Amino acid sequence: MRLHFKLDGLDHQRREILLSIESAMTGRSSTAVFDLKALDVFTNRHPEKANEFVSGKLGAFLMESLEALMAATGLDLIALYGAVKGVPVILNARPIAVQQ
Repeated sequence: MRLHFKLDGLDHQRREILLSIESAMTGRSSTAVFDLKALDVFTNRHPEKANEFVSGKLGAFLMESLEALMAATGLDLIALYGAVKGVPVILNARPIAVQQ
């Protein structure tokens, strides 16, 4: 089962960021993103402190896949967190639009 973001009502730029995250996610990184959404990361802290906090909460196993996702999307941890935080998720397959 895949994790998809609910894109209704979001501006074009944020939708594009979320779709790029979705397309780069693997099973393990989707679990890491789902767990990251549940954390309260202080985004005004130094990035290293935020990274330490998230790493401590997710553990090395999920943090490794989250770092691979960040590398694939070009987002840092704070940008990734800001993109996914507060966006509802759908835990099933994204419907495919049929073009006529």
